[in-house]
Amino acid sequence: MTSNKMPFGLVVAGLLTVTAMAAIGFYASRPQTIAAAQVGEQGPYLGKPADTPAPQPSNEILSKTVNEITVQITSAKIIETGVEIGICFTTLDGGEWYPAPGHLFYSTYEIYPDEFEFTTEKTADGKNFGERCALVRYRIDDIENITTPIQFSVIEMYAPQREMYTPCQEFQQRLETNPKARAYGLRAKCTETDNSGIFVELVDNAKSVDKEKAKGLLNQIAKAEISGLWEFTITTIEK
Repeated sequence: MTSNKMPFGLVVAGLLTVTAMAAIGFYASRPQTIAAAQVGEQGPYLGKPADTPAPQPSNEILSKTVNEITVQITSAKIIETGVEIGICFTTLDGGEWYPAPGHLFYSTYEIYPDEFEFTTEKTADGKNFGERCALVRYRIDDIENITTPIQFSVIEMYAPQREMYTPCQEFQQRLETNPKARAYGLRAKCTETDNSGIFVELVDNAKSVDKEKAKGLLNQIAKAEISGLWEFTITTIEK
């Protein structure tokens, strides 16, 4: 797969409505939003001490699963412009899934994410979940004084609508490539609303699956967001 560098500001400009990173209260009846948008608007912190102490370090965990999505740390290194964290994460369907990384903490410093670059991808195909890998970069002026442990997190995963699809086509593509939806035998009716959102109704599901459980999965797919939090304490960083 071709690598794509993505400054957070550019991601915002190209992907519909802007919202703050913490604004997770999105629903499918509204246009798709970018949870990491505030990062691009404010610009990175360049070594400014945080107002509050950084989280206390805990035992290092390089892989964590939340809401069926596993995030794995694949690398952590100091680069010319700051710190670069490599991650791979589960994709539950064939949508174009993005991570919303949190701030990076070390010592008393708090750093905004600056850009990310996708490296490899295995797309979900309705039989198996997929996996997407990326490099998340944090711009830091004084790299000589970066110390461990480093606190890194991913707040949520989100799949904005792609230009090649209408809102209902986007939903249907993701429904058909979701292995869990296929196992549940989900069939749904999708209606586009006036504000470019969608309204979905459950048409049928496997008899062995509780209807409320089927509706819950359907709503999750329509929402196109999976909340975390995936938190990591990194004690070793490559220089």
